Amino acid sequence: MDQTPPSIWKRPLRGPAKLLAWLALLACVSFVAVFCFGSFTDRKTTIAEVVLVTCAMGAGLLCVRWLRCWRNFRRALFVVVCLITLIALAYAEENWRGKHAWQSYRRAWEAKGERFDVTAVAPPRVPDEKNFAFTPLLKPAFDFARGPTGLVWHDTNGLARLERISADLSSGSDRNSHLARGSLEKGTFADLKAYVGFYRGNTNYPQAGASATPAETILVALGKFDPELKELREAAASRPACRFPIHYEEEPPGGILLPHLARIKGLTTLTHVRATAELEAGRSAEAFEDLKLGLRFSDSITNEPLLIDHLVRLASLAIDLQTLREGLVRHALTETQLAELESYLSTLSLLAEYQFAMRGERAFGTAGLDFVRRQGFRADPMDFIGDENGASASTPPLNAMPGGWYYQNMLTLSRLHQDFSLPAVDAQAHRVFPEVYENGRLAVGKTPNGPFNLLAKMIFAAGEKAVVKSARMQAYVDLACVACALERCRLANGKLPDALDALAPRFIATVPNDIIDGKPLRYRTSPGGGYRLYSVGWNQTDDGGETGWSKKLSSGRDENEPAVDATKGDWVWGMTD
Repeated sequence: MDQTPPSIWKRPLRGPAKLLAWLALLACVSFVAVFCFGSFTDRKTTIAEVVLVTCAMGAGLLCVRWLRCWRNFRRALFVVVCLITLIALAYAEENWRGKHAWQSYRRAWEAKGERFDVTAVAPPRVPDEKNFAFTPLLKPAFDFARGPTGLVWHDTNGLARLERISADLSSGSDRNSHLARGSLEKGTFADLKAYVGFYRGNTNYPQAGASATPAETILVALGKFDPELKELREAAASRPACRFPIHYEEEPPGGILLPHLARIKGLTTLTHVRATAELEAGRSAEAFEDLKLGLRFSDSITNEPLLIDHLVRLASLAIDLQTLREGLVRHALTETQLAELESYLSTLSLLAEYQFAMRGERAFGTAGLDFVRRQGFRADPMDFIGDENGASASTPPLNAMPGGWYYQNMLTLSRLHQDFSLPAVDAQAHRVFPEVYENGRLAVGKTPNGPFNLLAKMIFAAGEKAVVKSARMQAYVDLACVACALERCRLANGKLPDALDALAPRFIATVPNDIIDGKPLRYRTSPGGGYRLYSVGWNQTDDGGETGWSKKLSSGRDENEPAVDATKGDWVWGMTD
């Protein structure tokens, strides 16, 4: 009766106190476990993960007492084995079904001439001595190797020299921080006074005298690149082929590096700015040579089966066509020069280039999905591409997606291209069918996301606007070809024709029809001697030669200016009065 009660620390826990103690211990252990896992995988620990692990550990402890009975243990073991067997069978069935469906589809289309391998779409090698890409000035762009921490460039001096060849090296000031170049799609022309504002005081370029004209100021500034452009011009004449050494075998395909694209577009911009200034100064022969060099730059990436290469090709060609517009508006090009340009433009088939790029996009897309499939449970389909310096991606979480589902996504992606993106263009007939692609796009958007199509839909959406951009640029090429013929007619007769029919066959072999509706291109003159030439555009409606504008503003160098909506209005080639 007189015994002293034991200390609170020595009393056995019972009832709610015991339960709370166990829960506290489980919470501590689970937090430590999740924290250690997050540190190992470089992932952040969340409260949901801690709660999940705590519940799992609690359920496991509650089952320990029940499992101590041998009969119960055998029953539980049998159930676990059955579940594992069912899961394994389900995986095996899904893997076989997906692989069989993909291989059957692939064999059927390969029998019709389609190719799905990356090696089948990669362009063949060309001799180094005939390869424009191996010009000493351009070669450092691909002279690199992958190291443990990223890329290692072998010729850093050559690469730095190549990167300094640019018409728009910023002076670092906010005022006149970019060149106010004209826009093909907006129908505007270069602002040479703004050019002068960019180059004056810009320490990256030589400075002309205070009394120099705008054209002289520009040409003096860009004269520092005369040796490099001479080297490239000689290389273009002596190296007729071009094949940049792109590592098409790279895995994953999304990690393929394309360091030459920015240089190609930058060099095209340089020739455009120089040619515009030369046209203004009355030096049409030099401007014509710079324009041809710019066209050679854009041609250098035509045989690359990657969508981004095709889009850069279109952007570079748009710059070249803007150079042509600058020459036409000044009436600075001769009959011989116009005939040569017209002959060159008539050979371009951007619609065929689009189909080649989309077949390449299909091949690289399916190869990327197959790469992730081969990585197994450690692969993350949303994060399997390394960073821009070539380092590997972060450690992915556990992925329980069966390999057969990747095959099903490869099948879905290929069907989307075969059913929509490819038939939207008929390169042989020189036609584009917006309704084919738009109907397919709407059908894809209405399809519920599922394990067989989710990844395919995401990859397919990345190239959604490629057909619109390709169609529009093909239309501009056709319009430019007719514009050359119109200028030749004006030079010969002293005036523009009343209708396009008057151009053939003297000034053009055949006037191309509108790629959208197959009808003749629309054309009308204005009282001041100008004209408006246009295609009805993606909306297939004749809007009277009016460009379609977006409610959004432009980005990049045209920031805060109205943006063009390529799916609205007409695609217009306009010459001012």
